[in-house]
Amino acid sequence: MSEDKVVDVAVGVLIREDGRVLLASRPEGKPWAGYWEFPGGKVEAGETKQQALVRECREELGITVVPGSVYYEVTHTYPDITIHLTLFNCTTQDEPQRLEHSELAWILPQNVTAYDFCPADKAIVAKIAAQANAKIKTERLYLRELTPGDEAELKTFLQDEKVMYAWEAPFTDAEVTAWLTENLRRYKADGFSFYAVIEKCSGKFLGVCGPLIETINGERRMGVAYIFNKACWGKGYATEAAQASVNHAFGALGAEEVIAEIRPENKKSRRVAERLGMAINGSFVKTYKGKEMPHLIYVLKKPQ
Repeated sequence: MSEDKVVDVAVGVLIREDGRVLLASRPEGKPWAGYWEFPGGKVEAGETKQQALVRECREELGITVVPGSVYYEVTHTYPDITIHLTLFNCTTQDEPQRLEHSELAWILPQNVTAYDFCPADKAIVAKIAAQANAKIKTERLYLRELTPGDEAELKTFLQDEKVMYAWEAPFTDAEVTAWLTENLRRYKADGFSFYAVIEKCSGKFLGVCGPLIETINGERRMGVAYIFNKACWGKGYATEAAQASVNHAFGALGAEEVIAEIRPENKKSRRVAERLGMAINGSFVKTYKGKEMPHLIYVLKKPQ
């Protein structure tokens, strides 16, 4: 892609006092008509990004905005052009008017994924949704509930043989669907389970982690579990997310101990558990697809 095909676009996230965010639907006659986007537009020659955002909002919405800090930047390549999108936090004292867009909508941030966005906006949407819906937050991560729309992301690692070697086979499409459905059921039954782990700075889906109920020999026990895309291994994400999940279990969920069930040969997962301060306190055999699989039981007691 040649340099002259890269287009700088400045857009704004406008938030009302009630917390709702402004979205705009692209009009007929323009590319991606009917898809939603954040207000703003192309940076013209001689303009700063902030100046472009002010001009575009005045032309398209009849309002004067005050750009603040950069919320997110992303580059997206379409077949014919590359867009570099900069999203600013911004404010206005005016009421937006529908001067060019086919529709305007003020929505709750946690509902942003219910709208069909232009492809260039999707990474921004993922970040906003993760931040709004986060059950657990860390320095680098948001942990939010899984949704049916996460199935494609889950397949990138649940169907990876290296990630799933402890299961001795990657999941099939049907098994991924069943695994996701089970976690959605657990949210209703237990109030928690595996959460999607989202990187704050990029909005990327890194894996799953969370507090969850483990059943060992018929006994329900508070546990922690984690599965990450292998591209994320070695960066401390599993330890960071698991530590936050353990803290959440001891704090918000009132657990007195947290366990992790891990196969003896799964050295990476064992190292994570040990970094959390967990120690082996037993073992049991789990039957999976008719095969007996020994597991170690790591345990961490609530600090006094």
